[in-house]
Amino acid sequence: MTYPGNQQRGGQPSGGHNPYGQQQPGPYRQQAQPQQYGQQWAPQQPSQDFGFVPQQQRPQHPTNVPVSLPPKKRKKWPWIVGALALLPILMIGGCMAMLGGAVSAVDSARQGGTANLGETLTYQSGLALSASVPAPWKSDNQFDIAAGEQGYESTVTITNGTKAAVGASLILIDATVAGAPATEIYSQASFATQQIAPGQSLQVPFRFKVTKGTTGPLQIAVTDSFNEPMFFTGQIG
Repeated sequence: MTYPGNQQRGGQPSGGHNPYGQQQPGPYRQQAQPQQYGQQWAPQQPSQDFGFVPQQQRPQHPTNVPVSLPPKKRKKWPWIVGALALLPILMIGGCMAMLGGAVSAVDSARQGGTANLGETLTYQSGLALSASVPAPWKSDNQFDIAAGEQGYESTVTITNGTKAAVGASLILIDATVAGAPATEIYSQASFATQQIAPGQSLQVPFRFKVTKGTTGPLQIAVTDSFNEPMFFTGQIG
């Protein structure tokens, strides 16, 4: 049975309520799906439009994975400070090496030596020295040699092999007999003050006295100014 108020054009019923109280599906209404028995109800998750991620979608960060850090840059200032501190040490070391070489050269130049009486020794500069074997000597002056003394004379030869003049007054001479100093006999001839030209020689008499009967080793030392002495050795008596 149809009622005039519930009919649409063409005599089709609308999608409203039927006369029995049940809603009829219309052509533009979606029919609700009934819930099946036995399904577990799950609450709806919040929409992502609210600005947070659901709990099951949050990324998990592992805690046992080592984290690689960027390598530390080495500081350059310790190397610069070390180089600046080392530079003066190297300079001082170089100066000490040069000074040591200069001192070694000077020591070599002034080095002395030892030879027998009658032989010749030469400095690195070219200056040559020699002392002859002493012979007994008597003085005309009675005060030079006492009654219980014996006098001797040796000739010291100075040969200038250098390129400059050498003063004879700078040559020092002394004698040692049997381990004791011999007394030099001073006379006008023993004070040589001449200048020796390059290539020339000068003979200087050296006279000394000892107690009569003294025998033993004899040493005559001849020294040129600040150089080391030249030793001439032998026997006396």
